[in-house]
Amino acid sequence: MAKPSKGKDSSPLLIHGQPLQVLPALAVALGLNEAIILQQLHYWLLRKAHERDGREWHYNTYEDWKKQFPFWSVSTIKRAILSLQESGVITAANYNNSNIDKTKWYAINYGKLNKLFSFSTGQDEPSTGQDEPSTGQ
Repeated sequence: MAKPSKGKDSSPLLIHGQPLQVLPALAVALGLNEAIILQQLHYWLLRKAHERDGREWHYNTYEDWKKQFPFWSVSTIKRAILSLQESGVITAANYNNSNIDKTKWYAINYGKLNKLFSFSTGQDEPSTGQDEPSTGQ
């Protein structure tokens, strides 16, 4: 596949780098902001996780999350994270060495996520949001 040119057939507003991605079914089940944050947390857990108490964790301050989501306010990020915690989809803890360090650590409760998804959609597997290919029949 040819790389898009940076000339007249392109725009700096279109993706040339790594985009934020989210399945539409996840956004329907959790809310768009929550789904985006959850997907980003999953991304970091796959790349830079820290094991504590038998679980994989990733830590960030709200300001660190803001750097990843510059289009949201810190209060929007806090609300979405709190919503994910209240639903049980993520767990937050403090494993910092210093008691004055309030950076939160986050883990995804994949079992809870799968149960919530099945309950909210009645499906066993998430939809990609893409229509099934037509067979022409």
